[in-house]
Amino acid sequence: MVTTSTARPKVSATAQSAAAAKSKPRQARAPKWFHRTTGALSRVSPGLASAVFAYLFTRPQRQKLPRRERDWLLQATATPLKLTDGTQVPLYEWRDARPLAGVRDEAPLPTVLLVHGFGGRAGQMGGFAAPLVAAGYRVIAFDAPAHGAAAGSRSSLPEMLEVTQQVAARLGPLAGVVAHSNGAAAVIAALTRGMQADRVALLAPMPDLESFIQRLASQLGFSASVAKRAQSRVEARYGLPFSALKAATLTPQLTLPTLILHDSGDRIIPLQEVEDLAQVWKAARLEVSDGLGHNRLLRDAAVIAAVVAHLGVATPR
Repeated sequence: MVTTSTARPKVSATAQSAAAAKSKPRQARAPKWFHRTTGALSRVSPGLASAVFAYLFTRPQRQKLPRRERDWLLQATATPLKLTDGTQVPLYEWRDARPLAGVRDEAPLPTVLLVHGFGGRAGQMGGFAAPLVAAGYRVIAFDAPAHGAAAGSRSSLPEMLEVTQQVAARLGPLAGVVAHSNGAAAVIAALTRGMQADRVALLAPMPDLESFIQRLASQLGFSASVAKRAQSRVEARYGLPFSALKAATLTPQLTLPTLILHDSGDRIIPLQEVEDLAQVWKAARLEVSDGLGHNRLLRDAAVIAAVVAHLGVATPR
C-alpha cells in the first residue's frame, strides 16, 4: 500500500492541526424542524422511528439528468439485462465503432465496468467512457434498480452487490472496474465472492455501511439506538449483516492492483475511514485530492486521467 497526497503541502505540526480543524468538512444536516420531529419520534416511539428511517435509508432520490450525462449516454448503445428476479436494468455500452475493412469490428474487447453509487446513475460515470474507449476498452455501465432509468423504488448495498455480481457474470472476466461510493463497496464485496477483474479504481469508496448508517441517522436527527433498529430491519430484509460488507475485513484477501481516489472535503465518507482502509489493503494505493467533494471526482479531468493511467492501455485477451 502506498499513500499519496495530490494537494497537501508540508507544514509544521501546529499549522497543520489548525488548518485541519479549519478545513474539516462539515457534515450535512437536515433542517432544524426535521431534527426536532425525528428526535421526538425516536424518544416516543423508537420502533416507528426505525421503520421511518429504514424507509428513508433504502429509498434513493432520483435527480434530473444533466445535459452532459445525457450526451454521454446518447453515445452509448443501450440494451436491457434481465436479472434473476425478473426485473430488468439498462446496460450502456461504449466502444470504438470505426469500421475495419468496411465491416464493423465485432471482435471481443477487454471490458471495463463502471458502477455508480447510491442515488447515482450510469450517466454519472459517463466521463470515463471516451478516454477508456480511446485506450482500447469496451466500456459498460448500468442503472441499478431504483436508479436512473431502471424501475423500482428501493435499494441498498446488499442489492447493489447482487446486481453488480450478475452484470459482471454476464460480461465475463473484466479488464477493469471503476466504481463510486456505495458501488465501490459493492465491488469490494463482489471481488471476494468470485467476480474477476484485472485492476480496480475506486472513487470515494464507502468502507463501513454500519458507520455510515449511524452518521446518516445523526444528520437526520434519529437516535443511535433507532439507527441500530433500522439496520436490523435492512439486514433482515436482505438476509445479509452489514458486518459481512465491511471493507477492512474483506480487502486483505484481495491482491489485484487497486487505485483509491478520495477527496479531503468529502462530506459523505470521511477521509479517515478511507485512510484506515488503505492501511490494511496492501494492494491499494490511495490518492487524496482537495476541493472535489464526493461527486465532482467523477468528472474531474485529473481524476479521470489517473484512472485511465491506472488501468493502462487495453491488451487483447
